[in-house]
Amino acid sequence: MKQKKKNKLEKIEKDPKKTKPVNVMKKSPILYIIMILIWTALTVFLWYYFVQSFINVPFYEGTNVTKTLRVFATIILVLNAIFVSYFWLNGVKDFIYVIWYYIFKNKLNKRYYEIIETDVSNANDRVLLVYCTCNDFDPFSLERSIQQKYHNFEVVILDDSSDENYKKQIDEFGSKHNIKVVRRENRVGFKAGNINHYLMSEECLAGGGFDYFVILDSDEIIPQNFITECLKYFYAKDNVGIVQANHISTRNRNFFMKLFHVGVNSHWPTYQTMKHFYGFSTMLGHGAMIKSDCYYKAGGFPNLVAEDLCLSIEARSLGYYVAFAPNIICEEEYPIDYVAFKKRHSKWTQGNLEFIKKYTGKITKSKMKWYEKMDIVLFTYNLPLTAIFAFFIFLNLIISPLLHINLGQVYAVWMVVPTIIFFFSPMLNDFITWAFRLNPLRNLMYFICVIILYGSMLTTSLVSALLGMFGKKAKFIVTPKSSQKISVWFALKFQWKEFLLSTILLLLSIFITRSIFPVILIICTGYLSVFLLFFSNKRYNQEQVAKIDKKTSMISLRINKVFQYNQNFTFNNIQSNNIENEDGKSEELNKDIILENSVEVEKPKEDLLVNIETQQKNREDEIENKQENQ
Repeated sequence: MKQKKKNKLEKIEKDPKKTKPVNVMKKSPILYIIMILIWTALTVFLWYYFVQSFINVPFYEGTNVTKTLRVFATIILVLNAIFVSYFWLNGVKDFIYVIWYYIFKNKLNKRYYEIIETDVSNANDRVLLVYCTCNDFDPFSLERSIQQKYHNFEVVILDDSSDENYKKQIDEFGSKHNIKVVRRENRVGFKAGNINHYLMSEECLAGGGFDYFVILDSDEIIPQNFITECLKYFYAKDNVGIVQANHISTRNRNFFMKLFHVGVNSHWPTYQTMKHFYGFSTMLGHGAMIKSDCYYKAGGFPNLVAEDLCLSIEARSLGYYVAFAPNIICEEEYPIDYVAFKKRHSKWTQGNLEFIKKYTGKITKSKMKWYEKMDIVLFTYNLPLTAIFAFFIFLNLIISPLLHINLGQVYAVWMVVPTIIFFFSPMLNDFITWAFRLNPLRNLMYFICVIILYGSMLTTSLVSALLGMFGKKAKFIVTPKSSQKISVWFALKFQWKEFLLSTILLLLSIFITRSIFPVILIICTGYLSVFLLFFSNKRYNQEQVAKIDKKTSMISLRINKVFQYNQNFTFNNIQSNNIENEDGKSEELNKDIILENSVEVEKPKEDLLVNIETQQKNREDEIENKQENQ
């Protein structure tokens, strides 16, 4: 059987590197050239001041300076200079990415016109929608995703669920819609293994197999024109192996989701468009269409937690590119509460660290462009490097005072300005997108809470990174889709690690430096994070959710108005001139509007919505009962 499968795979067309495509996707290094020039200029000044400190280490008065002490002090200062240089590099990256995008936004978007105008009316490629689920089946999302305006596609549900209730729902849905349900005996390889188990099977390869695969997560909703719009990218650019669609966050049914989901809507078009033209584009796990040639040549998804990133690397090594499609807007859910967000962050940290271990050598030796490699490092290595940040704190908070180094004389006043700018650079895109489009008080609360949210992830990142460094295998954690009502006791118990780390740093800082200033930001985010858990307790009804989704979705759609010329973007029963008003106050629209990218979609039946809400309530009640019993 293995030989038979091998023969089938050998029939796939030749590697794109060995042919000369007529029209290919290309990238430019100009962004990273400018970025490096700016960073180099700043770093030269930085090291000029630090080198003076290396030569003449500033000790506190009365210190008995020995040769050994001077050597160790110099090492500490060199490590400080390296860390600040890397921090500034990441800050420059975020700053240039965002500013460049908004300066050249229209020009960049118009470069997509050639692709969007590609004729695929005669396309007859076989497409398979691959819906992945593991105890988180969402019939409403799948119901909408399968309503494709394309004639030659099939759907398969790959179910890794262990919960019998979910299995029953999936079987009933599959029977109702004549959709095949595939299960396996184990969960080897997590999501990657689940996908490979079927796509590599004789059953999937039979009859010549499929030409394209669409990867759907459980909460994913793709528009009706998803397949046809994705095909345009493959037809227009011969070396595109994966198309990653744009996303917005919808179904924001509590205050936690309402407050933070706007970050999703602003991040996707800005950062992914820039990566498409100037960096390393990557598949982001869902809402993506993969050319089967690319998938099989790459050997399928690597059995790692960051399977999407790893496949993107494998595809690029074969000469394929991942194209980002800003004109195809899918819907996803933001983590339902702080607990879910924290678990997802832990999964990302573990996955990225595993990726670094497995793929650093391959990236170094690959034939990718130097700026693509640099882009991978700057965006992927940050989460695991939290351990380095903790080490930097340890050096300056404990070691430096013990060595009697006067850091106040090392860091010049001018260094504070770029440091502050680069600290807030990751939020610059959110500020530009939402500052003048949403209520000022809501924006103020958002930015304060975002600092607390991501600042509080230091402990999670540190623990996950350290465990990974000491050999713990990365684990694929399914992000919870249901939420319990958070009690004070649960919140305090859930955040005990953050409280412990903050308290230790606070005591050390007071004892050694007689001040809390060196760790003020870390301890504040650690202690205040407990309040974020209660945000999900404020929940909204269906009408309120529709209004929340409509407001931010309309703004996101308006931002993408450059694509409206081809009439692919509409709201259900809403014309484009309803969203041209830049003040963001088009609020006279119907409250039950559902966002769609092309044509109207049949609204879900009322009994289906009721059923979903009932299932959600039952799951939440079950979780609360378990918590009370414990």
